[in-house]
Amino acid sequence: MDFKEAYIDKMICHRFSLDKHKCLINHIDMDMAKLDQAFLKDFFIKPFNREKVQYSFVHSVDLKYNIVYNTVVDIFNGGNFIDDSISIFKYLDSVSTMPTIKDGDIFIVKIEDVLDEDTYCEAIGIYKIESKNEFIETTVDSHGNMGVSVKTGYTSQKINKACLIVFTKDMPVGFIIDKSKDSKFWRQDFLGMENKMTPYSQSKGLVRLMEGFVNDKLSKESLVSKSEQVRIINSSIELLCKSDKINVEELQSEVFQDTNILNMFEEYRKAYEEHEKINMEKSFEIDKKALTVPKKLRKIKLDDNVELCLMKTGNFIERGFDENSGRNYYKIYFSKEK
Repeated sequence: MDFKEAYIDKMICHRFSLDKHKCLINHIDMDMAKLDQAFLKDFFIKPFNREKVQYSFVHSVDLKYNIVYNTVVDIFNGGNFIDDSISIFKYLDSVSTMPTIKDGDIFIVKIEDVLDEDTYCEAIGIYKIESKNEFIETTVDSHGNMGVSVKTGYTSQKINKACLIVFTKDMPVGFIIDKSKDSKFWRQDFLGMENKMTPYSQSKGLVRLMEGFVNDKLSKESLVSKSEQVRIINSSIELLCKSDKINVEELQSEVFQDTNILNMFEEYRKAYEEHEKINMEKSFEIDKKALTVPKKLRKIKLDDNVELCLMKTGNFIERGFDENSGRNYYKIYFSKEK
């Protein structure tokens, strides 16, 4: 998707709260002529430049029962934008049953001129922003004196949840932003979407599976050393980088050298696929753009404010225990210092 020429055509905002008395439904959309189009594009469209995983609408019975799908299709077909935005807001309100769900403002925007290959497409964006930033505004009065005031507002970095639905010539394609720890509410309960199986989403899903297993299982339960955790991450990425196509079972066997850890990973994978409502294929093509992991997963933090960042695997590092000092140590081998 290319968003370079995209612009905001329509926009409306509603206020959501678990306290129904604080909810606010807007019956007037924004006057776009009074708003800075360049700023709106940076705020609402630019964050999706980084999102490559695609999603599609689903329903357990029939797609005609997916509320969000049918409502955005109605907007696309020329339905009343304000009424449809209220329908989306009311549906979000109806599925927001957990007490942990936060209050926030709901923005719904209609976007024009998203380029998909050689076709210009329309898109609908749904955004939920839950926290504001304070900022300083300076003003100059009629006498030339400067004043300062503290205000609160939103930044694009504070978008907590969002979905951009692009109406391609084949079908609506979704891109999701979700900064919460559990994606089930926004992606499944509200939007009714699941991963569209592409080389990128499959590759990214496998990387996230490895990250999750190391973080949620190996690290939290201290099942292996930190250096072994880093080796698992690095080995996975190295194998994926040098392959055009990967067999997941072969990757598992090569990465996990301990049978017990391998068995634990297979159990974790089943739970992960069930929770995320995905079914990872046994083998698939690799998209190299998806093969990135946070640097923190490649770091070993020591208690003396020292960090070791291991960007590759190999037998250049050893872990041991010195009985004289009663302390652990790492021994690193290298050819030359750069």
